[in-house]
Amino acid sequence: MRAFAERSPVHYGWVIVVAGILTNAVTVGATFWVVALYVTSIPEDFDVSRTALFGAFTIGQVSFAVIGPWIGGVIDRGGPRRVLLIGTIAMPIALVATSFSQNLWHFYIGWIAVSLARPFLTPIPYNWLITRWFEGRSRQRALGLVTTGFAMGGAVVLPALAWVDSISGWQEVMFVSGIAILVLQGIGTLLVTDRPRDFGLRAHGAPPVIEGEPELEADEGGFSSSQALRSAVFWLVALGMLLFFLGQGSVNNLIVDFFESRAVAGGAGLLALTALIRAVARPPLSLVLYRIDRVFALGVGVALAQAIATGVLVANTDTPGIVAWVIFWGFGGAFAPMMEPLLVTRAFGVRHYGAISGLVSMISFGGQVLGPLAGTFFFDLTDSYSIPFALYTAGFLLAAALWAAAAILMRRPAFLEASARAGMGSSTPS
Repeated sequence: MRAFAERSPVHYGWVIVVAGILTNAVTVGATFWVVALYVTSIPEDFDVSRTALFGAFTIGQVSFAVIGPWIGGVIDRGGPRRVLLIGTIAMPIALVATSFSQNLWHFYIGWIAVSLARPFLTPIPYNWLITRWFEGRSRQRALGLVTTGFAMGGAVVLPALAWVDSISGWQEVMFVSGIAILVLQGIGTLLVTDRPRDFGLRAHGAPPVIEGEPELEADEGGFSSSQALRSAVFWLVALGMLLFFLGQGSVNNLIVDFFESRAVAGGAGLLALTALIRAVARPPLSLVLYRIDRVFALGVGVALAQAIATGVLVANTDTPGIVAWVIFWGFGGAFAPMMEPLLVTRAFGVRHYGAISGLVSMISFGGQVLGPLAGTFFFDLTDSYSIPFALYTAGFLLAAALWAAAAILMRRPAFLEASARAGMGSSTPS
């Protein structure tokens, strides 16, 4: 691979980006998007309720979130390649074993194993690789592009798995998923290496070497996880993420039922349309990131776009309201997976990105669990989604305010001094 990397007509970092897109697509498609298929096909086989089955996915999500900070720390210390190799073996074994479940408890155990294997493959490993293989604004563009795989998991992988489900069943879906992950993640792991220096290269976007001066590999700085936890900026970023993804997850889970409660036909098709917009828009929007320096301002704008989408929908569900929701939810949401790595790397650097990203994800995960539960609770009380969707709108607005406050704090002398001590330089644009 080193010989290929040295002779490649494009910087080898872009090969890693492509590998990340494809592997994220198959892993997320087979462990996240596919849940929609399992919820409808497994209960009948096990003679259980959807609520009982969904408990397995909830516990799995908790397991995924709790193990994230530890996986991130392991990656920070030793790089992601070994972690990817473990996940490439563990995930297919877990999926294939779960496909042989004979009852609900077998499935619970199997899906917990799947969920524990998932953070070994996504999202931290490839995001971490991007922070080493790219510098400056090239890093922003690459981080945006690698998250395209998350949308592809729903737009491409899920329909393929749905076809398998239609002709065979959920067991075969799991088996095929395991084989697909083994093949694609295996190829991806063979292609990647932890740092450019392993192939005798420099990061894409690194400043040119000055003639006469020794060429040194950049050792970019960054806060440790304990330093980040003591910073008000961390909590503003993390709580903003909690509120942002609370709204994202809740609306995506409940929007079809919301439309039905408002007597709007074709809710599933409208949701699919917004997913298609996100999948198509994400690559060109990722390229635009190269020209954007104020990523916190971008985050504020994205949160406001999601607030507008849900706020308009609460006000009315006539044609103009639905069109506005599709546009703002689709295009605004195209940036959603990029927000966490962009904000974390801008605020805290890249040296300990894995551990800090895992902590932020663990905190923000709470919103993805509580939001839909609160939404259904209020619907049962009022026979309407108006209150929960209004609360989701408020949550997006508060997320925007929190990120704006974080950007202000990052310009304060105390934070700039802490950034300098962490080796990040004397200024932190937001």
